[in-house]
Amino acid sequence: MKKVKKPVKKREEKLEKKPRNRPTLEALILRLCHEKGVGRVISPMVVAKHFAEGRKGDDAQAGTWAREVRNAAIGLARTGQIVIYRKGEPADPEKFRGIYRLGLPGAEGAPVIDDDEEA
Repeated sequence: MKKVKKPVKKREEKLEKKPRNRPTLEALILRLCHEKGVGRVISPMVVAKHFAEGRKGDDAQAGTWAREVRNAAIGLARTGQIVIYRKGEPADPEKFRGIYRLGLPGAEGAPVIDDDEEA
């Protein structure tokens, strides 16, 4: 018997599909931030988990969307719609690294971190 090889998806094809979801990711980030309110922050993994719900295959894993959430958050931070926090302080969207949180602009003082949603 001859084995028939399945066509291999090219990396470019995979990358082209994911950015189509960016407007939805941006809307989800804004919705979750507005639900928390000014002065409160959310984890980007909470956004990824919400976005992955109801999906199948590799897209059902929240980690699959972590990079896309980060990219969407950077875009929103550039336009001033959200603030990226690093160690409780606003971070430059172009230069931040490591663990970060997302929140609405206009909060005075350190933001409140909600760890109850991490589980």
